[in-house]
Amino acid sequence: MSDFTTKEIGQIFKDLETSDTGLDSSEALQRQARSGRNEIDSSDGPHPWRIFVDQFKSFIIYILLFAVVFAMAIGEYVDSLIIIIIVAVNGAIGFFQELSAAKSLAALKRMTTVQATVHRDGRWHKLEAAELVPGDIVRLAAGEKVPADCRLFTDAVFAVEEASLTGESLPVEKTSAAMPVQAALAEQRNMVFSSTAVVSGNATAVVVKTGMETEIGIITRLVKEAEEEMTPLQKRLNSFGRRLGVVIIAVCVLVLLATCAKEILAGQGLTRELFISVAFIAISLAVAAVPTALPAVVTIALSIGVKRLLARKALVRKLSAVETLGSCDVICSDKTGTITQNQMTVRRVWTFDQEYHFEGGGYDPEVGALDLDQVPCVIQAGFFCNNATLFEEKGEWRITGNPTEAALLVSTAKCGFEEEGKRLAELPFDSTRKRMSVLVARNSGEEMFSKGGADGLLDSCSHALVGGEIVELDSEMRQQIGVRIDHYASQAMRVLAFAWKELKGRHDFVEENLVFVGLQAMIDPPRPEVSAALSLCRRAGVRVIMITGDYPETARAIGEEVGIIGGVLTGAQMDSLDDGELDSALDRGVNVFARVVPEHKQRIVTMLQQQKHTVAMTGDGVNDAPALKKANIGIAVGSGTDVAKEAADFVLIDDSFAHIVGAIEEGRGIYDNIQKSIMLLLSGNLGEVLIVFLAVIFGMNLPLTAVMLLWINMVTDGAPALAYSVDGYNDRIMERPPKPKDEGILPWDKLMLLLVLGVVGTAIALALFIFWGGSGDDGRLDMARTMVFSFVVCYEMVLVFVIRQGYGVRFFSNPLIWLSVVVSVALQALMLYTPLAQYFDVVPLGQVDLLFLGAASLLFYLLAVCYMGGSRMWQSRHLVRP
Repeated sequence: MSDFTTKEIGQIFKDLETSDTGLDSSEALQRQARSGRNEIDSSDGPHPWRIFVDQFKSFIIYILLFAVVFAMAIGEYVDSLIIIIIVAVNGAIGFFQELSAAKSLAALKRMTTVQATVHRDGRWHKLEAAELVPGDIVRLAAGEKVPADCRLFTDAVFAVEEASLTGESLPVEKTSAAMPVQAALAEQRNMVFSSTAVVSGNATAVVVKTGMETEIGIITRLVKEAEEEMTPLQKRLNSFGRRLGVVIIAVCVLVLLATCAKEILAGQGLTRELFISVAFIAISLAVAAVPTALPAVVTIALSIGVKRLLARKALVRKLSAVETLGSCDVICSDKTGTITQNQMTVRRVWTFDQEYHFEGGGYDPEVGALDLDQVPCVIQAGFFCNNATLFEEKGEWRITGNPTEAALLVSTAKCGFEEEGKRLAELPFDSTRKRMSVLVARNSGEEMFSKGGADGLLDSCSHALVGGEIVELDSEMRQQIGVRIDHYASQAMRVLAFAWKELKGRHDFVEENLVFVGLQAMIDPPRPEVSAALSLCRRAGVRVIMITGDYPETARAIGEEVGIIGGVLTGAQMDSLDDGELDSALDRGVNVFARVVPEHKQRIVTMLQQQKHTVAMTGDGVNDAPALKKANIGIAVGSGTDVAKEAADFVLIDDSFAHIVGAIEEGRGIYDNIQKSIMLLLSGNLGEVLIVFLAVIFGMNLPLTAVMLLWINMVTDGAPALAYSVDGYNDRIMERPPKPKDEGILPWDKLMLLLVLGVVGTAIALALFIFWGGSGDDGRLDMARTMVFSFVVCYEMVLVFVIRQGYGVRFFSNPLIWLSVVVSVALQALMLYTPLAQYFDVVPLGQVDLLFLGAASLLFYLLAVCYMGGSRMWQSRHLVRP
């Protein structure tokens, strides 16, 4: 693009083999055959079949399917069917959730149908933008979308809104003059870019780039090339599944070998029937060891999280990404429209008599209204020197025209000024004069109002309005104005000067001998809720980095206002740094990046990921899309571009940065609930495995049969684990740091708790087994097994509350937990005291048996609570992070 900015227009016409009259239709068709249609390549999103297959890409699923094959091989078809149903239901839930999200964001299918005014065959035509080719001559006017990347060659007071592409919050004034040197994208004043919007004036331009060669096309290509990272949950579950698989295989092989060795040493030969029997025990143990309900629990927890996030105005596009915000420790946020309102607002009005402070932000004229006896002339000047409109639609205030002029209308309305004159003529703004003047008829005479940049307008002023009197504007007063302008500029405000004079006749409608009446300083203000949201992020240990295409002074001022403290680095400065120096800059606390392009954003995200951070990226513009996709979690705002939404994992429905904090809280809660489910399932499974394993090692009868293991694993502990999916969160969940990226699905303290609970439960179960005569051959084996079987069910129900207690969740906050426990106990009772007992080789328990069972469960609970209390005390004394 830089070649087109520095060349004279005649040379560009020569390079493109065109002229100011454009192309003929035959030449345009030939060029289209070479360069292609002016469209952005886009896919239709992931195919439903791929979405479905992705639901089964989990090591735990592979283990379950492996268990299905073995179970079928030894004739256990019912068990195989149950596991298949669980896996299928899990896959279906995830599939329909993600498919629904994909359909709700049919973004970037092709370039939005844009009409362009094109000069072909010697006259102007209205054509679809897709028909444009390099060399076409187009006419651009206010309110239109720019149809391709173009170089201007005529212009009249021409300004373009480029926020979605560059991050610049103000409309950019354009010129047709060649630039002396190459410039960054945001500085190319004689270029206009596809997908941006014309806000004022008109111009004629030559098309220089179309389709995927445009700036938006290059960004789209970057989005497609960006490598998507697995979410932390996916990584942890995969790692957890692999380790679990190794342990299960090792335990099963050991049990198989130990049992076979025991039978051989006892003098029995290793017959086929004996081997199948022993293999069945080993496979049953494998099925018992695998947390069969875990895939369904994870999927349901994420699905419920999707609904909770939707209630918090966040639409989830990818199910597995729900918990990632809970793990992120860095948020890279765009400024314009995300941290700020993307609505220019007058904050200060200054005259020689008084300074006026305007509260609030945005276009609502009723917020921060002033009660003035007399509206100052500077406000009146802002009203008349204005071509914007302000109107209310469906309860929201909207504008048409230049946002800067709209801000002046709002300040006028806040002062209660009502129109009392009629505009007769206008001297429009141009890049040479840098001011605008209007002729107004009022009070039986004619007056002139002017606005513009302070330097240019003050040169045309000879007097000033002070105390209602017109006085000479001397050097001291000019210096006073300069000090005030510098003060506002240091706060990243854009300053406009205003002047006025009474006309002696139409011949006096010239920009000379004006009376300076004051200044208006404006800024795109932060969203009111952002400061509190950022404060909560800091308490939660989440670093916020602002990345914007805006000027460094503006970025620094906004950052300081909302609480993003740290150094500022520009895109040009980044280009001079190698990766090591950029890494050091990030470590030193550079938290604001200004005047950046998409490649810079990707580089920042990549560098943070190399530092082992889990990075979330927020944004709304086309320029944010590559980094959104590269980040661990991409968050687009609802009013943003389709390109950004396509690249993101989340879409904030109402653009509020504060909802990101709600999403972080939700992500942490979802992760906790998944972790609780894993704790419950593994603690129970560990106890079952240890009971069988130790019994085999010590040559005892098996305390639990294969069918008992399957009953416990698939019937009694599944319901409580699922109930965890809708469990509440700890009230202080946002007052703890994020989880380290290298931390497993269960940190060491949770693993220790799991191990202790499993060992304690195993010890009590084996003690019951021995006490009830399970180690002998005197016919009391069924009773001993029934006691162990029932205790394991009870101890897993106790685990439900012990684990919740460890997460600080209120005891009675989840009725489904209590219901699931009641259902599980009822099912166990149904099996013990009905004819079903004969299929499980169990016997009914008497009152004494039940009393001992209750005492054993209470003992388990007390030991567990004691350990947890002691562990917390030790951690508080020896660890910084609990």
